Amino acid sequence: MCGIAGFISSTWGPHDLVKMTRRLQHRGPDAEGFYNNREQNIFLGHRRLSILDLSEAANQPFYSKDKRYVMVFNGEVFNYQEIAAKNNITTVTTSDTEVIIELFAQKGAQAFKEFNGMFAIAIWDTLEEKLTLVRDRFGIKPVCYYDGPDGFAFASEIKSIIQLPIPRLINSEALADYLFLEYIPKPNTIFQNIKKLTNGCYLEIGKDLRIQIKTYYDIRDKYNPFVVKEEDAISQFQDILSNAVKTRMISDVPVGTFLSGGVDSSLITAKFQENSAQSVDSYTIGFEEKKYDESVYAQRVATILQTNHHERRFNSEDIFSELKNAVEFYDEPFAVASVMPSMLVSGIARQHAAVALSGDGGDELFMGYNTYKWYERMSTLKRMGGKPALNLAEKMLATMGGKPAIKARLFDGWKDQHPYINLWSQDQQMFTQKEVGKLLNYAYKHQTTIPYWESLEKANMNDMQEVSLFDIQYYLADDLMYKMDIASMRHGLEVRCPFLDYNLVEYAVNLPVELKIKNGSQKYILKKALEKYLPNDKDIIYRTKWGFAAPSEEWLKESHKYLIDQYLAPKRITEQGIFSSREISKLVASFREGNYFHGKRIWALIIFQLWYDQYMN
Repeated sequence: MCGIAGFISSTWGPHDLVKMTRRLQHRGPDAEGFYNNREQNIFLGHRRLSILDLSEAANQPFYSKDKRYVMVFNGEVFNYQEIAAKNNITTVTTSDTEVIIELFAQKGAQAFKEFNGMFAIAIWDTLEEKLTLVRDRFGIKPVCYYDGPDGFAFASEIKSIIQLPIPRLINSEALADYLFLEYIPKPNTIFQNIKKLTNGCYLEIGKDLRIQIKTYYDIRDKYNPFVVKEEDAISQFQDILSNAVKTRMISDVPVGTFLSGGVDSSLITAKFQENSAQSVDSYTIGFEEKKYDESVYAQRVATILQTNHHERRFNSEDIFSELKNAVEFYDEPFAVASVMPSMLVSGIARQHAAVALSGDGGDELFMGYNTYKWYERMSTLKRMGGKPALNLAEKMLATMGGKPAIKARLFDGWKDQHPYINLWSQDQQMFTQKEVGKLLNYAYKHQTTIPYWESLEKANMNDMQEVSLFDIQYYLADDLMYKMDIASMRHGLEVRCPFLDYNLVEYAVNLPVELKIKNGSQKYILKKALEKYLPNDKDIIYRTKWGFAAPSEEWLKESHKYLIDQYLAPKRITEQGIFSSREISKLVASFREGNYFHGKRIWALIIFQLWYDQYMN
């Protein structure tokens, strides 16, 4: 795992490249390399985290045998040995880097279709003077780019690009989307002139600086549902997942696994241990606050699987102490409070290993979120009683008060043409579109993700499958993968996601829905698969889903309520000129009167303010 950076420009030079690359030192602490070509105005930088072939021969930038191509690469291509054999590629290193560039030399952009892994790759063609920038199928590895009058630049993280002397202007659409969704969906970033490269796509840019973006992979094209018996499906799934885990065990450095005690991480750990000749290292963190702590389940699973388990407990103040690091390393506003525990567990894992396996992707592929059930309920209600039934349900929940009243907000926006996006927003307790508009003093209507959603509505699939594919494309790539990449790479830890092996993803999205949710049990086939490893502990498998949270609401109510007074003070808001001071004052007053469901919204505003101080002031 590494950090990549570079640019095409006659304005910037080697000094700028060094600044960009060294801003990514945390991603690659083991080596640094540069390619400077003033004649062609191309500059490439690389920070290396050595995982495969630890020798200097595998350092980057890496050149093809014929010296035509120069590459910097972040990630892993797990099937590189198969690719080399299939395409008669002989190598002098034992790294995937050499295979990647030689296959590109043979096949150009068609090579990307053969890669099974997680990657962001930049390749310069010295003959045609063309740069190709590509991102993996599901957005596991990030890459963003700047396109301006002074040149084209790219990097693994935004913080690298803004080392260049470019304007920092806030993208108002991205800010509004952040307040609505808790994250900023592709292709936007918080800056007007910087964009994320969409997963499954590659970008080409020549010396004329004209950009072309093309798609090499689209999960929608792979949708072709099949019928299968339950016992056959479980057997097939076991085999595909085992292979995905085995390929992600390949490493020249120690590999461990995250283990929360939930279904996803437990199943990955079980497969890892099954295919390992020795006890694997598993990592978890415990919380002193019992309502957030599931470490007891992780310990039980570790004992049954006989892993070498590492646990460290934290109290609320320990977790909060990571906030400063979170704001520094997450270079966009990001309202997910679990970034702090994610950074902490990554730090623990890095003390023992350079690679960790993760259960990310299980919820999106196998329908593990509450939103799936709520969307099904609302769709059924709409079919049976139309809008009057929806309005009645909303009013009934609102009058009940407490948690039911909070759920009433899920119905807000059901009259919209695409109600699921608002349902997701309110399940996360973020601002509604109407509330965002009031905060920003203009009529906001979410548009960024709508074209993708409409394409799913036109496909011949049921409501639940539409939601699953939408979550894979946006929530998984732009929220969860961003969270884990930054949290882990802050410590120079590579995290691999077996559930996101594209063979497994394509199998999962085409499984019958009733094998994902059966008799009210979500992620049904995962739970049945896990029974093989925990046959006498079904209470662990079928317990209520917890998630990985941090007590942000409690912080704002009690120990750290000063954050509200400091960052949302009317004078500060007015002078800043971004938000409506009146609306924020109303929100704060409501929260302090006991409407604590506003906690996530206030947290999102405070995170923006902290980000603003870090990156704009």
